Amino acid sequence: MDKSDCQLIGTLAKLHGYKGEYILVAESFLSEEINNWESVLLDIDGLLVPFFISSLNISSDTSAIIGFEDVNTSEKAKEFVTSKVYQLKSKAGDGQEDDISPNMLTGYKVTDKKTGALGTIDQLLDYNQNLLFSVVSGEREILIPVSNEIIVKVNHRKKEILINAPEGLLDLYL
Repeated sequence: MDKSDCQLIGTLAKLHGYKGEYILVAESFLSEEINNWESVLLDIDGLLVPFFISSLNISSDTSAIIGFEDVNTSEKAKEFVTSKVYQLKSKAGDGQEDDISPNMLTGYKVTDKKTGALGTIDQLLDYNQNLLFSVVSGEREILIPVSNEIIVKVNHRKKEILINAPEGLLDLYL
């Protein structure tokens, strides 16, 4: 199978628990379509090898806990940690313009609907499977959850993001 027929979904970032499950960190926002997949392809020494999914739990917009058939101990699972995960483009829904990696938003200016300009995204942080934008303005850092409920609009041409922060979130910083 050729990689040009596949889309990079993410990386098996680390083990989860002791039953051979992984934390899958996605390259872009995970689609609910992943729940319908029977298998994914792991890049092992440059070859795409099919692995059948035994368990899947989407944790956030960009991460999931995934387990594979025949990988049921942490010892066996260790050999696949950091492997890249692919899916056939026909199954992955390639070409959706709305799918963008949160990592690609570094350097974008963030504005809240009520408060106004907040600063610029410095980095993406992953705290226990909770993705946060680290927004920096001067010496101040504001942590904003990466969530479709908070992000109102992304303007890629202007490199700007409009958010609607939940009540009280910005009070912690301003």
